[in-house]
Formats: sequence, structure tokens, C-alpha cells
Amino acid sequence: MQARLALALAAAALALGLPWRAQAQTPRDDEPMSACVSALASLMRSRLTPADYPEAARNANAQGTVWFLLSCDFQGTFEGSWVERSSGSELLDQAAVRTVERVFPLGASAPAECRLGHGFSVTLPLEYRLVPAASKR
Repeated sequence: MQARLALALAAAALALGLPWRAQAQTPRDDEPMSACVSALASLMRSRLTPADYPEAARNANAQGTVWFLLSCDFQGTFEGSWVERSSGSELLDQAAVRTVERVFPLGASAPAECRLGHGFSVTLPLEYRLVPAASKR
């Protein structure tokens, strides 16, 4: 089986026409926050690598979704992140923490869309799935 790692965000899925089903926790009528969530999702997707799905987790057929909370201050600087809801796999939870800390390092600036003039926290899912390798014809 081939490993695939996806950031599943409903707001980004709607904006980008992607078939993801999980939902980020943001108000629907808050356009600036929705733009921020889409920017965070795009940033995460652009920086995911195969190494973000650890070989030990793949070998153990570990799959699941880690929900992490990401917070920014009023200037749009990343303040912290932590696991809000476990995937049920310690391997995946630890991998998600490493990935989130790499993509959204403490003290780094959030995307311009997230410089809202007030602090915020958003809960985002990181989904780990094993999918069958495409057959070669």
C-alpha cells in the first residue's frame, strides 16, 4: 500500500473544490477567518512530504485523523499548537505534532490572510490514510 497524507478542511475543500469531508471549526459567516483557514490549509498541503507519514506507522497500518489546535496572536504570529483530539495512534499523533511544528513554527508569521488584527485559535484535522498503489498497465 502507498501512504498518503492529507489535510482535510471543509472550508478549503469548498474553496478549492476538493472532496474532503472533515470540518474545521470556524464560523461560516466570517469571511476573513474562512480565508485564513483556506490559507492555512494551502500552506499545510504545500509543505507535506512523504516523510510526514512515518514508516513505522505505515508498517503498522496506522490510519486516522489528528485534530490539532493552532493559535496566532493579534499580529498573525504563530503562538502554539497542540493535539486537540487524538487519532488513537501514538505514532500518528507524534507525527502530526512534528509536522505541525515544522509547517507552523512558533514565532513565524502566519499567511497574510491570517493577520486579522486579533488573536485566534482554529482546530484543523490532519488525516493519515493508506491507499492502494495504482496498478500499472
